[in-house]
Amino acid sequence: MKRFRRAPGAILSLLLLGLLIYLLGWSQLLSLKSIVIHGTAERPRIQSTLDSVIPHIALGEPLARIDVKSVSRAFENEQWISRVDVGRSWIHGALTIYVEERKPVAAYVNEQGLLNYFDASGNDFSSPITYSHLPTITIQSGDPQSKRALSRLLVLLPQDLLAHVQSFHVVRVDDLQTEISISQKRTALIKWGAPTDISLKVAIYHKLLALKENAQANLFDLSNPLSPVTH
Repeated sequence: MKRFRRAPGAILSLLLLGLLIYLLGWSQLLSLKSIVIHGTAERPRIQSTLDSVIPHIALGEPLARIDVKSVSRAFENEQWISRVDVGRSWIHGALTIYVEERKPVAAYVNEQGLLNYFDASGNDFSSPITYSHLPTITIQSGDPQSKRALSRLLVLLPQDLLAHVQSFHVVRVDDLQTEISISQKRTALIKWGAPTDISLKVAIYHKLLALKENAQANLFDLSNPLSPVTH
């Protein structure tokens, strides 16, 4: 008798489960009505990447059938994007894409003659966006080790100093140089040497800059932080 008493409840549960599956997988009630993109003005580029997703995403298809992980993976090769979050808005019937762009701190021309960028985390990337008023980078040898050395310097330089940099010059992996703006009428060349002991070199630079005898100095050689040279 107990088995028969439970039967109506079990049947009802199965019916509700079937209805839920239908609503999520086949019904137009919870279908994709729009694609909402936040965090970037490069919407045509984002849409182009979405068009490459397999299976293709089409308005009107059930939201539950959209593989958000596949959509996220489609952006992995977009170097200019540091992070992307893809989700579903069931209430509004929308696929939501939140994009976080990389923020460049310096620009350089790569071996193919194309403009590339570095961010403050040392990431080397290309971008569909053209940025102006960025410090320029000259990499004399162009080898991967030189790029890694510059990446390390960018990571270690404090933001208040990085904000005044006008250009970077990589002679060798152990000869990194920075042209910096001290005031509207004064610039100086800082020779960092290798990208080691940067916090110590920065502290020494500030102490040297504060000395009266260096009021007109336009060269700070910090290659050997224990024996700095100014001119």
